[in-house]
Amino acid sequence: MTTRTLSLSVCLFVVAVFAPLSQHAAAQTAPVRVQQPIPAHPGVGAQPHQEPCWQVAGISRGVMQQRQAIQRRTRSEVEAVCADDSLTKQQRQEKIRQIRQQSKAELDGLVSPSQMEELKSCQMSRNHSGGHGGAHPGVGHGPCGELPAKGGPKPPAGGKPEDVEPDEN
Repeated sequence: MTTRTLSLSVCLFVVAVFAPLSQHAAAQTAPVRVQQPIPAHPGVGAQPHQEPCWQVAGISRGVMQQRQAIQRRTRSEVEAVCADDSLTKQQRQEKIRQIRQQSKAELDGLVSPSQMEELKSCQMSRNHSGGHGGAHPGVGHGPCGELPAKGGPKPPAGGKPEDVEPDEN
């Protein structure tokens, strides 16, 4: 063997033997760095827990559940009236008005006016617009999806469309 081949072989041998040893030694002496989670600061990225608005208003969970059940039942009854092909448009409107009137009376019996005002105020301050989810589908349409008649009744100032008497045309 030539000297050059011998020295190359020796170098390769040294590298092959000492490379794993040096990595093992480096692993034992190098400091271990564990990434610590960054603590959340109040107001930055994380919101502090807030009491639900119904609790702020002094309304119990059970009453809120009753309100939701009445609202679900009312929607279901209105949908059933809308699906009843045997009714005229005026009959549908009258039945829906009665359903909503009864529902409103039930809802008003569960929560005092001052509690309702406090609930709405809290929801508005938290940008909930007084409900969950903002605009309702079909806004500007009648309860059964029809467009209201032009020049028809308009809700009173501060009132709701369901408080308006049906058009007798």
